[in-house]
Amino acid sequence: MGLPNASDDLSTEVEVDAFRRLFPLRFYEKHLLKSIRPDARPLGRARETTIGLGAVASANGSALAKIGSTTMLGAIKMEVMTPSLETQDEGCIAIYFHMPPICSPVVRPGRPAEGAPVVAKQFSGMINLKELSLVSGKAAWMAYLDIYCLDADGATFDTALLSAVAAFSHSTSMND
Repeated sequence: MGLPNASDDLSTEVEVDAFRRLFPLRFYEKHLLKSIRPDARPLGRARETTIGLGAVASANGSALAKIGSTTMLGAIKMEVMTPSLETQDEGCIAIYFHMPPICSPVVRPGRPAEGAPVVAKQFSGMINLKELSLVSGKAAWMAYLDIYCLDADGATFDTALLSAVAAFSHSTSMND
């Protein structure tokens, strides 16, 4: 019996990837029958989650969040604004979700990722804009939230949300 051959390992890996792409339903059914995920985790085990606060020194709040291999950077810049006449007791938030082609092979250069507008829209409904009011009719916070996808490997929305919430909780302008 000889030593394992690296080219055999590569060949097997290519075959598995080809099977996954050609027959995705069968690929996942095989894993479900064995009660494991494609990354070898049992079905009931969550991905490892980490948060690093203060990832961007020039931001008012920032966080690097990871769920499994998916990595998102959330950063917030805050400024004081005069609220509009229609919403005198509310602040504003502008959300930008960046998903560049380097984060995933499914993202193509030159056009926004399909999930980008969905993440921004879903997240905007989760913020209570009244909490951004400083003095009704006079001053409120304008928050600029940028979320950068550095690596997309599943749980994209969850990781984006985690980075945004952690960045807001780390924000120095709102907490001072």
